[in-house]
Amino acid sequence: MKIKDITIKNFRLLEDVRLNIEEDITLIVGKNNTGKTSLFEVINMFFNEKNNLSFPDFSQKTYSQFEASFKIYETVLKETDEEKKEELEKSLISSIPNIQLEIQIEYDKAKDSLINLSEFISDLDDSKNIATIKLQYKSKDSLRLFAAFGVRKEKEQKLIEWLNENITSYYDIKCYGGDNLIEENFKRKLLSVLYFETIQASRKLDDTKADKNKTLAVGFSDYYRETNKDNNEDIESLEKQLKETSTVLNEKYENILKELLEKLKLFGVEPHLTIPEIVLQAGFDPENILKNNIKYFYKQNDVTLPENFNGLGYSNLIYLVLKVVSFIEKFKKAAPLYKSETLTILIEEPEAHLHPQMQQVFISQIKRTIKETKVKENLAVQVIISTHSSHIVTEAGIDVERSFERIRYFSKLYVKTENRYKIEVKDFNEFKHKESDKETFRFLKQYMSLHRCDIFFADKAILVEGTTERILLPLMINKVAKSLNNEYVSIIEVGGAYTSKFKELLKFVGVKTLIITDIDSCDINSKEECSVNTPNSFTSNETLKSWIPKKEGITELLATSESEKYDDKSIRIAYQIPEVCNGHCARSLEESIINVNISFFKDNYFTDEGDEKKIKIHFSIFHGKEDDLNTENIWELRPKSSSTKTNFAFALMTFDENKTKKEWQVPLYIKEGLVWLAKNEIGK
Repeated sequence: MKIKDITIKNFRLLEDVRLNIEEDITLIVGKNNTGKTSLFEVINMFFNEKNNLSFPDFSQKTYSQFEASFKIYETVLKETDEEKKEELEKSLISSIPNIQLEIQIEYDKAKDSLINLSEFISDLDDSKNIATIKLQYKSKDSLRLFAAFGVRKEKEQKLIEWLNENITSYYDIKCYGGDNLIEENFKRKLLSVLYFETIQASRKLDDTKADKNKTLAVGFSDYYRETNKDNNEDIESLEKQLKETSTVLNEKYENILKELLEKLKLFGVEPHLTIPEIVLQAGFDPENILKNNIKYFYKQNDVTLPENFNGLGYSNLIYLVLKVVSFIEKFKKAAPLYKSETLTILIEEPEAHLHPQMQQVFISQIKRTIKETKVKENLAVQVIISTHSSHIVTEAGIDVERSFERIRYFSKLYVKTENRYKIEVKDFNEFKHKESDKETFRFLKQYMSLHRCDIFFADKAILVEGTTERILLPLMINKVAKSLNNEYVSIIEVGGAYTSKFKELLKFVGVKTLIITDIDSCDINSKEECSVNTPNSFTSNETLKSWIPKKEGITELLATSESEKYDDKSIRIAYQIPEVCNGHCARSLEESIINVNISFFKDNYFTDEGDEKKIKIHFSIFHGKEDDLNTENIWELRPKSSSTKTNFAFALMTFDENKTKKEWQVPLYIKEGLVWLAKNEIGK
């Protein structure tokens, strides 16, 4: 028995999302503020004993729906025809918004007991093996709710404002098995099927000398509490010893405090007030001893160091493993009355305080524990992890056999017509490109495994060809698109020949992406690289030829319109175009920088000592050139080898613009691309 999928409606940004849940580990990834935490919160709110849902938990989309429902209510009040009035009341009940959590359970009729699940199986078709649990935070009486609004004291108060303050009095949680309402003791029936445990991101960790949080002590005491104490000789021996110690201490306490206890009796005022007799007894609880009275140390050679000396990383790793193991032990050993059919562990951002190697160790341990529990105990445990770590995605989400199928990508989309955002969940089980182009898919898996690609967490992405672009892009962003510094921009170095292999992934994820590439002009006869103005030249760039804009001739590429440089409106390409200053079009990034900055390189600056120096002396590629760089063939000034290209980039990066009061300019094609990327809207 396992959770097959989870559907959420009208909860914060999660207006209507569905998640297919894997049988072992499901990874929830995405940029910040895309509803990943809300997924865990809505589950915990519905399964918590206390109903702590409130109006701010409703999605913004429901505000207009509440107002539309109130208009129906006003029509109900005016309607005199009883039949029409009844229809309007039904319409009102169906239209008023509710928050919904629906969980589908998949079961095996041959292996699973269906006693606890029976009330949630509404489809009697023997060929079906799905039970549906539906939880709704809904109106108890819509007519009474709107009637209360109608008689509010502050008449100027609008509906949404009033609901924000009063809705909890008129809403509660209802449980359904399919479409059948379960009224009696539904929480107990619910927990007999589903049980969730949560490890939150805000874990109380401490590596200070005071060590007040006692992270490991709490973890070990939790583990002790959940282990099977029956038929365990060590535990029986411990508890026996504690009882014997308590008996001895009881006598000591009585002797030491005998005089004080006698004096306390004198303060009674007979017969109206008498201080009752006080008896002191020693009470030892093994769990509290583990938590409060045992100090945990790390062994280092012959020295024992306190728990906090080993840093937050080790403490957090051990704590996480202890919590997961404790959850499983609790699930295994629960008394029949409190036993659930399934266990799902929600882990929020386990990477906190863990360096990459520890993150991989943790995920490896989780995978092994789930597998062993299934094999040895015949118990299925599902784990849902939200993360911002590319290392965890690589370890758990990119698998040779499973590919990216464990990944659920949360993406925020702007609904322009309604001036709001909504969340869309991309399930990588639906990434069909793996079936149509296996070689490309193999490349993506290998690349992302080796390079820890962070595209799943980025607000925006930039694909570049090589080292020069990667080194200089942060400087260029500061010059022409500073607002990008406030966003998480993933810069991915892919090489010109492999850029197109990211096409389907980028389109599937939908992250706004700028591709910066070279026009790569070649001579039609020799097939060797040549200047862009060479007649009949063509491009050797596969991205330009096979993806965007699907043109090969240099003349055609230079004539490409702005609208032809996009794919799906969220992906734009940028390659060399003629500069406004002189009309020249370069072939490569380095030539483009030299072209637009020829006056800069020919300029001089003054040192602090008042000496005049030439800027070009900082750039080795100009050594040996004519002193004034007064050449019309800028093509000849370009760096020609990989090492000289890298040296040129570093020289440009380390040039002190503040001190010299001289600034270099960003090539036009990159400037246009970065300005587009900095805009928040998607489109041309």
